[in-house]
Amino acid sequence: MKKYQPLFITCILATLALAWLFKSSIRNAFAPGLTFANNHLQIVDSNATTTISAYKGNVLIVACFQAWCIDCARETPGLNKLASALNFEKFKVIYVSDEVIDKIKGFKNRFEANNILFTQSAKSLASLGISVYPTTYLINKKGVVVTTKLEGYNWENEEALIKKLIAE
Repeated sequence: MKKYQPLFITCILATLALAWLFKSSIRNAFAPGLTFANNHLQIVDSNATTTISAYKGNVLIVACFQAWCIDCARETPGLNKLASALNFEKFKVIYVSDEVIDKIKGFKNRFEANNILFTQSAKSLASLGISVYPTTYLINKKGVVVTTKLEGYNWENEEALIKKLIAE
């Protein structure tokens, strides 16, 4: 029995490592639900607070981002351009980060992002199930998530869908 002990330990360690890798890959392959729609968010440019639910009746794009995230940076100009092109009262782009306000402002100032509402979550994004950046939700007027994209996306490709959602 002792001669199989090293093999047994190696098999257990390999199994644990594979389980951990599988869990990580599954967690990163599927976007979490939007469970934080009622959480308070501080608007970066003011001391006011808001919630995602406060925008019910609007079509929303909600992007969970981090200032260091390259895909977040790539997604930002397109979302700002989309918000400008649509120019509808019923369409909003909201960015949510759990980083300090100065980092969020620094990220915002790197871009022409005047059509995006930047907010800070008091709760960590990890505690809300967000582990991939950006995690971006398209939400209809009823507050239902229509689609979710991970790790950056060209949302300008969805302009027709967004116009359809606005018209509903």
